[in-house]
Amino acid sequence: MANDHTPIWIVSGDFGRATVNITGRALVEHAHQQFNMIFMLGGGDTMFRSGSDDLPLDEGSVLLFNPWVPHLKLANEAGPTMILSLIIETGWIDRAIEAQGLRPGLIFPRPREQMTENVRVQAERLAAAISRDLVESVADREALLLDLIDAVIRAYIAPEVERTGVTSRRPIDFRIRKALNYIHEHAFENPRIDEIAAMVGLSRSRFFEQFRRCVGASPQHYIDHIRMKAATRYLSTSDEPLVELADRLGFGAHSNFTRFFAQHMAVSPSEFRRQTHLVDQDPSG
Repeated sequence: MANDHTPIWIVSGDFGRATVNITGRALVEHAHQQFNMIFMLGGGDTMFRSGSDDLPLDEGSVLLFNPWVPHLKLANEAGPTMILSLIIETGWIDRAIEAQGLRPGLIFPRPREQMTENVRVQAERLAAAISRDLVESVADREALLLDLIDAVIRAYIAPEVERTGVTSRRPIDFRIRKALNYIHEHAFENPRIDEIAAMVGLSRSRFFEQFRRCVGASPQHYIDHIRMKAATRYLSTSDEPLVELADRLGFGAHSNFTRFFAQHMAVSPSEFRRQTHLVDQDPSG
């Protein structure tokens, strides 16, 4: 389990979430609705995995997960790693892509890339500002984030736009749309996959196949994401006791909530709340 002494610094806002932490623990397989960019800042090398692909993270690499791409982190063998992890909303990325004269909807062509010097410098600048509590305003936050996002786009998307022409848009079927609506309405009840499949008129195997084809993640990853997104929002914006929050999110026992949260974030809910700094929201939306 994560403990209350995990070194972690968190900044949350309309862009998503930026986290600097030092950890050696494993994370369960999960997926985000947003882009997830992971930069190693120091410490021991570590290993992530996506599907059957092992993705080593060291000071010479960066991991770039597109929305809904499942991934996990293995426990470290070489000591704790200091990591900058960005969870960035797709609309925010699209605006940065358009600012470079590219069409929105582009995705990263590969989950692991070599770290460029410019990306390293910008990642270290942002991480230093977060860990030293220097990000105090929308302007400061956007300047640092945009510098890093721009460097990432220039290094890993722009050079291959003409060759790949790949977008993140997926087909959708009305039964999966119905399932998504149901999940959003009942996620805190942790609905059974069999029941959702039956409700939309699909067998369990067909439902899994169609859901993954349309969304990119499994139904359980999607449900877990909705619950984690709500948990991080409540922890960042309210003082609701953890026991009551666990019940609100459908975990029942506080210990179940703590275990689930730590398996996804490598830190306990109480430490996440204590270390999260919510920057001013952009009034333009």
